[in-house]
Amino acid sequence: MPLLAPTGRQPGFTLLEVMLVMLLIGLLATTVVLNFSGDSPEQQLKKESERFQQVFQFIAETAMLKQQEWGLVLQENSYSFVYYDGEKWLLADEPKAAEGYELAENIRLQLELEGLPGAELSLLSQLNWQDDDALTETNNEQPPVLPQVFILSSGEISPFRLTFHIGDRLDRLSQTVGTDFTIPLNRSDVTTAR
Repeated sequence: MPLLAPTGRQPGFTLLEVMLVMLLIGLLATTVVLNFSGDSPEQQLKKESERFQQVFQFIAETAMLKQQEWGLVLQENSYSFVYYDGEKWLLADEPKAAEGYELAENIRLQLELEGLPGAELSLLSQLNWQDDDALTETNNEQPPVLPQVFILSSGEISPFRLTFHIGDRLDRLSQTVGTDFTIPLNRSDVTTAR
């Protein structure tokens, strides 16, 4: 049996070839993961508005069951719930859904109360919900949290429209959630403003 004479090159792949194949596999895997895990802006908007609608419904039912007054506190990109303990409004940490919730960084909220711009305070929030002693105690600390939307134990809700916006002014998607005094909340379709 004839023996083969060794040549200068061994069979197999070079380190450069192996590293190039690994780089290509990594790029393809990254592309696939980003395409499947990233929600479109419309899907993000629907997901956030559906979550708000479900949590609000749950809190409204909790208010009726516990015979306790609740409220909704909104920021530009977050919302939380408060309840009235008979003396003052307190931030809710139970049930877990009532805790403060931060929206995705590109989604903004705009509140409209009974036709008033959301920047103005609700007329109900100007009522004296706390006694004078509680106000003097909290003056040194943070001002009391007052809700913009009231969820009463009788099942009534102060009328509101909450619009979820995503995108810039030139190409903005929005969806509105709101009610005219009772649950369930009404949710509009996603609209595009150009």
